[in-house]
Amino acid sequence: MTPSDTGARHDPDALLVGAPQWPVQEDLHLHTNASDCVKSPAEIVEIVSRSSLRLFAITDHDTTSGLDEAEAASELHPDITFIPGIELSAEVNGDEIHLTCHFIDRHNEKLQTELSALLRDREKKAEQIVQLLTDIGLPVSWDEVVANADGAIGRPHIARAMISRGYVETVSDAFSRYLSPGRPAYVARRKLDGTNALELVHDAGGVATVAHPRTVANIDATLATLTPHGLAGIEVYAEKYGSDRIGRYSTLAERYDLIKSGGSDYHANDTVNEILPGMNGPPPGTVRALYQRAVDMHGIDGVGYELDQSKL
Repeated sequence: MTPSDTGARHDPDALLVGAPQWPVQEDLHLHTNASDCVKSPAEIVEIVSRSSLRLFAITDHDTTSGLDEAEAASELHPDITFIPGIELSAEVNGDEIHLTCHFIDRHNEKLQTELSALLRDREKKAEQIVQLLTDIGLPVSWDEVVANADGAIGRPHIARAMISRGYVETVSDAFSRYLSPGRPAYVARRKLDGTNALELVHDAGGVATVAHPRTVANIDATLATLTPHGLAGIEVYAEKYGSDRIGRYSTLAERYDLIKSGGSDYHANDTVNEILPGMNGPPPGTVRALYQRAVDMHGIDGVGYELDQSKL
């Protein structure tokens, strides 16, 4: 049993009660300090190379700026295979969702134009959050926030500034008390429409999966909306899900003909019970299935990033 039943990856009271029954060789959800992880792309690749993983995807929030470094670092390790990705923030039927996207052409012009607009909005909203914290008597400086970020600035960087000031003990504490919807320093930021996000990913030759479905208010309705527009998968083996959640999301995947994906969603927060690369992920063959879905959708020459299929 676990003291917490949230299943959240960042909940220090939750355990990975649904640990996979297979050697974890694939992780389709990893972050770097290009977004809100504290490790550089090269450092993440080094961690991956020392784990059980064979195939891994870098999926930073709304940015591809860490992909070049990650790919270059992975070339020093012939036993692991790099997959370029991104985690896009979107909205479906008024509910926020995140899409982990894979095999994208990171140089796609439409994609980069939209990412630049999202980056500008993200920084504007972060400045507003800093002001709200000052207004409620918890001042942090913009310089402190920027010092925590090597790429796109977001709420986790503000949370780490709050930790440095002694206002909170952990990132999850900052979110639950101040930075989440309904809390005193939350500011909603611009999100892509879910179907438009899928179009963007497909234009870049990739496929998209619903990330951490626990966080989606109405996951069934979301899948019903996105599946006709080419949604490829759903994270079934994610966060710290127990058998109940895994069973529920597995059933939904089968209902909508979606690939059962997953990964560690690693951010290197160094918290109690944090999931590390190699601890959670989908069964072997998942990357192959996703890649085949991309080929079926775009044609072999239309996939944004070609993989050596002998390594899948």
